[in-house]
Amino acid sequence: MTGPLDGVRVVELATGVAGPYCGRLLAGLGADVVKVEPDGGDWTRCEGPFPGDVADGEKSGLFLHLNARKRGALLPGFELEHHLAGADVLLLSHQRRDLAAQGIDIGAVMAANPALVVVNVTPFGMTGPYADYAGNELVCYALSGYAMLTGAPDRKPLKAYGHLVSYQAGGQAALGTLAALRARDRDGLGQLVDVSVTEAGTFLLGGVEQQAHFFGRVMRRNGTRLLGFPPEHSYPSTIRPCKDGFVHTHSNNRHLDLLGVLIPHPRLRDPEVMGAMMRNADEIDAIMDAWLADRTRVEAVTEAQEIRLPFTEVRTPGEVLADPHYAERGCFVTIDHPGAGPTVQPTGPIRFGRSPWADGPAPMLGQHGEELRQVAWPSREVREAAPSNARPLEGIRVVDFTNAVAGPVASSLLATLGADVIKVEGPGGRPRNAAGVAPRKDGSNAEPWNRILLFNSYNHAKRSVVLDVTRAEGRETFLSLVKQADIVVQNFSPRVLPNLGLGYEALSEAKEDIILLSMPAFGLSGPYRDRGAYGPGVDAMSGLSHLTGYDDGPPIKPGNFFCDQNAAVLTAISALSALRHRERTGEGQQVELAMIEGEFQILADAYMDYWLNGRERRRSGNDHPWMAPHDTFPCRGEDAWVAIAVESDAQFTALCACIGRRDLAMDGRFATLRERNANRRLLDEPISAWTRSMTPMEAQEALQAAGVPAAAVMNAVDLLRDQHVVERRGFQYVEMAGSGPTPYPRPAFVLERTPIPLTKPPSRFGDANDAVLRGLLGLSAERVQALYDAGITADEPVAGAH
Repeated sequence: MTGPLDGVRVVELATGVAGPYCGRLLAGLGADVVKVEPDGGDWTRCEGPFPGDVADGEKSGLFLHLNARKRGALLPGFELEHHLAGADVLLLSHQRRDLAAQGIDIGAVMAANPALVVVNVTPFGMTGPYADYAGNELVCYALSGYAMLTGAPDRKPLKAYGHLVSYQAGGQAALGTLAALRARDRDGLGQLVDVSVTEAGTFLLGGVEQQAHFFGRVMRRNGTRLLGFPPEHSYPSTIRPCKDGFVHTHSNNRHLDLLGVLIPHPRLRDPEVMGAMMRNADEIDAIMDAWLADRTRVEAVTEAQEIRLPFTEVRTPGEVLADPHYAERGCFVTIDHPGAGPTVQPTGPIRFGRSPWADGPAPMLGQHGEELRQVAWPSREVREAAPSNARPLEGIRVVDFTNAVAGPVASSLLATLGADVIKVEGPGGRPRNAAGVAPRKDGSNAEPWNRILLFNSYNHAKRSVVLDVTRAEGRETFLSLVKQADIVVQNFSPRVLPNLGLGYEALSEAKEDIILLSMPAFGLSGPYRDRGAYGPGVDAMSGLSHLTGYDDGPPIKPGNFFCDQNAAVLTAISALSALRHRERTGEGQQVELAMIEGEFQILADAYMDYWLNGRERRRSGNDHPWMAPHDTFPCRGEDAWVAIAVESDAQFTALCACIGRRDLAMDGRFATLRERNANRRLLDEPISAWTRSMTPMEAQEALQAAGVPAAAVMNAVDLLRDQHVVERRGFQYVEMAGSGPTPYPRPAFVLERTPIPLTKPPSRFGDANDAVLRGLLGLSAERVQALYDAGITADEPVAGAH
């Protein structure tokens, strides 16, 4: 068996995290990726972790992870033009000044190679007022709006651990690459894929932009609790201390009484509390804390999971590596590297039934240069091109059998790329008396189930058909729909589909080449197979929560729903990959995307540090291993902040001049990166004295003009009117029936030649019942009416509020 991208050739000039992670995903999917490094190598060779903390460019854990299974060459002496003639993809991470410095003219490259897909991952995108700004992880995190959602409400905004938005951008770049390749397969033409790291952060916002749009409401960081939900929403979803650490507690959203079953306290069964759990969050926390105080993490989670309450332990990276579940599933593999020796790394996040993921060592610096000079790729055959405006997935039909966040976002991405996505909902699939809804222009409360802000955020551009698949007639109708489909996406726990008689065997019997994408929290096998968890619970189990937070505070979650969007992008990548395999072989397959294994990718350096050095990394606020200052600083205004991340001595000198403190640049305590980092707290007050006199945007503009990486910590209201966001159409407005234009963040990539604007509204409950049941499936009017009479389908939800 070969990978789905077998035969695809990639030249990677990208450095850092986002671009190389895109290349790693493509290599794991089977592409031949040649990493071409500048003199001295990719900067991640200097990042570590290193065995024994001895710096060695061939032993950096971050580099080894990001560049697994690539071949390597050095840019000096690499015949770029010759290799591009045989390549399918050129992968860059070059702002305009970088392109000019390296003599790369993208337009000329594409004119010479009309079938080439050029993917460029930059901090802010290639167009717009901020295109030439200096950017890095903290700056992009702040400007995206995600920092405003991360941290405690009474403390400074935080960046989550590591390179979170850069990894998200790398995943989005891989998805954009596959979409562009699919478009090229249709019409023979390549194109530019413009990827923004900042827009990858904005993609993670989780619907807060709609609160800003409709109500002018600024959603702010909320510690470990979910944010922005109305008082009537279910609770808990938070991290609480227990006897030996911390537990992520979460309600069963459909059975709110289960918390009172787990903890027999009368208030947890009181209708006053159960009817407005978010309003009573403080009281619920106090009751849980008393119960948890006498229990270990394992004891508390075991008791909760036994009654299907999705509690999870907050784990450290070392605990993850030692866990039997991940050992049984082979989540971490030993890769023998010629310079570093055997190293333990996460394997890929996608498990294909028929087109397996591939692992392999990262290249030594320039390792394959001579080989590539002697045996270069043959030039690609140039075929006659016929330009098409069709979206990449036009003609593909997807059955969306998902709930919560991750699954709906995944199928929404497929809809954005042009697929006909049919969402299958149960008759009680939406609350009839919903909270958290968009207002109607006429002031009425008609059809609140069609105006649920979060639901609509993740379900635009789909059609809805209502079927009760727990009944024989509903199951039969569902299988008839599968016969007309290419892909089924589902994210229920592993027992659900087989119990319904809708497992992969039944689906493939209905449609031999069907592709089933399954998104379990912890996998389809192993001791945690039947554990329930939502995204924040997976954050806890992976180590991300343990690593994110203030250095003197408890573990917290990053922003809003990170795990879900991360899994969604990987699922969309797997869909395009599986389609490519099917088109080559005729085979469908089941594809498994355990949400936690997607998160392992972004924490690889922490796992590898533990494996190499026995060291558990800890929460460190906004501190960076070597940059300083690297933090968010208070500005003039309410909850107003600017992020500053200085990477070099020259940038520090420019910062000192900008804030009127040139003396600091001459101070021996700040003379070098090492000295500055060691004395970083001494810089807080002189910098804050200046930033407090400025608005966030004033500080951003002054610092960026001086060449200092800095950004306003944006909130959703800021983002909706920001000049850069508006010019790049980072939010796109889609008409919602009764409520008017509604903003949605688009994917973090722009396809230059194959536009994929967000144009279709979210699905209204049962809006495609007739089109699907009578039109697509050919059922008679009498048969459809029988389904209505039996309660198997419906035009309005039958359930009460939840």
